[in-house]
Amino acid sequence: MGREIRCCASTIALAVICTFACAEALSATSIPTEKAIRIPFRYVQSFILVDVQIERLLPLKLIFDTGAEHTILFDRQVTDLFENIYQREIRVIGSDLQTELPALLSVPVSLSFGKAFQYQTPLIILQENNTSISRIIGENVHGILSASNFSNYLIQIDYSGKWIYLHPRSQKIPDAFHEVDLNMYKNKPYLETEIALANGTRQSVQLLIDTGASLSLLLYRDSTDRFAIPKALVPAYLGSGLGGLLTGYVGKIDALRVGTYELREVVSHYMMVETPLAKAEKQVKNGLIGNLVLERFHLYLDYLHSKLYLKPSRKFDEEMPYDKSGMLVICGGADLQHYMVGFVVPGSPAFEAGIRESDEILRVNGMPASMLNLGKLNALLQKRDGKKIRLVMRRNNSKYKCSFLLRSMI
Repeated sequence: MGREIRCCASTIALAVICTFACAEALSATSIPTEKAIRIPFRYVQSFILVDVQIERLLPLKLIFDTGAEHTILFDRQVTDLFENIYQREIRVIGSDLQTELPALLSVPVSLSFGKAFQYQTPLIILQENNTSISRIIGENVHGILSASNFSNYLIQIDYSGKWIYLHPRSQKIPDAFHEVDLNMYKNKPYLETEIALANGTRQSVQLLIDTGASLSLLLYRDSTDRFAIPKALVPAYLGSGLGGLLTGYVGKIDALRVGTYELREVVSHYMMVETPLAKAEKQVKNGLIGNLVLERFHLYLDYLHSKLYLKPSRKFDEEMPYDKSGMLVICGGADLQHYMVGFVVPGSPAFEAGIRESDEILRVNGMPASMLNLGKLNALLQKRDGKKIRLVMRRNNSKYKCSFLLRSMI
């Protein structure tokens, strides 16, 4: 039997949460330079995607994730091409925080980012691909890149320019940035802060800073006895991760404080999972802050000194987007070129129009769905209340037409 590394890795809505508890640390090796290293990324469906090469041979597309303790590959097809790469078998805990998935621990391998930078790190590789992350993003993604691999640097994330900068520690933080204390646990950054609820109450919470999460805010619904739930709460899809889909609820809280800044009307996802591992997680954190909040800032992350430096960006005061159709659209087919319905909220506009899970979208407002990408389609479903959406759908080889008006449900 293989060695067990207790790990959960899940993509939370539109997110990725990774936690490991293992007897021995898996460490990356890199040598800090005296000048900043620039790593470009693409921002797709609110995920930070980075192009990486393994052993300077094979290209990978990884999610840059401050919420992951280690780097994970979703499929062993890539690493099977190398001889003597595996150390031993391990087991991984899936997104439901209880299902065990077989995985492999590799010897340290080289990951490179163009010609500018490379480092050595062990990898955790799933024996079978049990995630649907690629279907949510709309393109093939091979795994999760742990930001803790760059903890020797001062990490700057530029959402608007789409660059990750690895600065030497001598880099001076510009005066306009506000300094925030963090708590570091298992190479992951946590922020102790407050949320404000519509009834006027405020609650202290500890939240993971998670660039692997494409949502705004996730809260463990039962993480404290004092946790109040918004009145307007609807069932929602939370994410697709290792071992299956995650569902929960979504609503809005009045405010979220991040350092000295306060964001209003924050879309909040709620998750309840009752397993021993989940209970252990809740002792460390009450939830996480994802990219839909983090993208509203210019930020630096200092792992060594447990600091976050923030300055609001132009997006700071923009309304937080959220789906108003009640259906989750994912990519289908071997080439990810088809649009399918992955989840429908009961009582939502899409549900009332007769749309059901697994239906295929053929046309949107008279336009072939093939002429849209997933980002444009999702943006359309977040438009103003009352906007009419006309669809041609296919179910079991039969086509049907439907329409509905977008409506805010939270």
